[in-house]
Amino acid sequence: MCGKTHIGMLQAQKTLSEAAGRDFFKKLLGAKVRDGEGAYVGYLKRVYLDRKSGRAKRLVVRMVDGSLLVVDPKDAFLSGSGEIVLKSKVRVAAPDFANELRRLEGAVGELRGIREKLLDLDEALIAGELSKDTYACFREALEQRRRQLLAEIRELLEKLEAQLHKLEEERDALLLKLNGAKKEDYAQLLKRIKEVRDSMLRVYELVESARHEIALEMELEDFLRNYLKP
Repeated sequence: MCGKTHIGMLQAQKTLSEAAGRDFFKKLLGAKVRDGEGAYVGYLKRVYLDRKSGRAKRLVVRMVDGSLLVVDPKDAFLSGSGEIVLKSKVRVAAPDFANELRRLEGAVGELRGIREKLLDLDEALIAGELSKDTYACFREALEQRRRQLLAEIRELLEKLEAQLHKLEEERDALLLKLNGAKKEDYAQLLKRIKEVRDSMLRVYELVESARHEIALEMELEDFLRNYLKP
């Protein structure tokens, strides 16, 4: 009964296909997305607009499992709280980000190692220990791997940020549930809240570490571009 009432209320609202304007949709980027049953499924990643009308042609949602979902604007509404609600229920795989965390940690570590190797390579060239051809060969190989790692880190960051949204949703729901919990359920809820918070902390630490590494790489590129011109 509740589900039918919820869907009926949504059908009475205007869909996002009726909204227009680049500024409107720009502000909407990053908005939380829920399915027709109210479950959090991801956030708005991208919007494709019709140039003439300024109306959305399609929406792209970054799901909590890291995948992308293309949504017809006719199938989406904007709630009073600023969240996007889809007409139908969306099936999303339960987030298991242990593999992503391991990959991100490994990629960040390798990126740091490449930065050190590049410095060692420069010193070897200056000291006359390497010819220019040998230096160029080694440096190109390292630069190629560096570009691959940066692309991988950015992709992993997007997936983990989407999954962080899911953990935040679960934490908030558990805290609300804790307020009215029975005495026998209290300990179990506290245990789960601690598990969720520990997971969030672990993800936050790695995400911030990866962002720091990308910032360092961008600073290095700016330095090379502005001060080491041929």
